[in-house]
Amino acid sequence: MFGLRRGTRDSLVTMIATPTVWALHFLFCYVATAVACAPNADIFKAIGGVRAAIGVATVLSLLFCWFAGFRAWREWRQAGGKPPHDQPTDEDRERQMELASALLSGLSFLAIIFTALPALLVVDCR
Repeated sequence: MFGLRRGTRDSLVTMIATPTVWALHFLFCYVATAVACAPNADIFKAIGGVRAAIGVATVLSLLFCWFAGFRAWREWRQAGGKPPHDQPTDEDRERQMELASALLSGLSFLAIIFTALPALLVVDCR
């Protein structure tokens, strides 16, 4: 059915992988900061360790989104990815999933950056 087609078979899982990474990154950033500042007794308490952990999580999340988006974009372009993908065929469904995966990867990449900005700019629990 697919013959010698290169690449992977996209599915709903590959399409929602990068938004899931963004959601987990968001959760990690805000929970880690809340735990570090939980007693709220000292609002000027430094959160350097949490900021470093968020920085590492941000870099790893961005790398995942970049690689996933690049893979989806490359496969979409190799298959002649010109929209619209509106025919009821397996090939058009695959092209639509690849395009959606690439676009969601870009959106998740930007969302991860904006999620990490407060932790990277604020140095204490204020």
